[in-house]
Amino acid sequence: MYRVTILYPHEEGKRFDLDYYVHKHMPMVTSLLGPFGLKSAEVAEGLPRNGAPPPFVVMASMTFDAIEDFQRGMAQHGREINADLPHYTDLKPTVQISRIR
Repeated sequence: MYRVTILYPHEEGKRFDLDYYVHKHMPMVTSLLGPFGLKSAEVAEGLPRNGAPPPFVVMASMTFDAIEDFQRGMAQHGREINADLPHYTDLKPTVQISRIR
């Protein structure tokens, strides 16, 4: 099993529309990648700690049985998924691909 995590770092002065991300972007992503073996998807909102902002404002994760499934889905729909980015943020996300042990 593999996990794809998309991390949006906290940066002062940058925007992130969580409502759009949860209600429009992620449903689009799950609809497009579902046929490519997407098992689960979740969004976690970073919370402040001791008065400091979180390192990441949002972390989204998706699980797949095989990383090739994710790669095939992104080869077909990645352009459309990435084109939606300006609708919800001006942050540059980091993508982490991990094997679940």
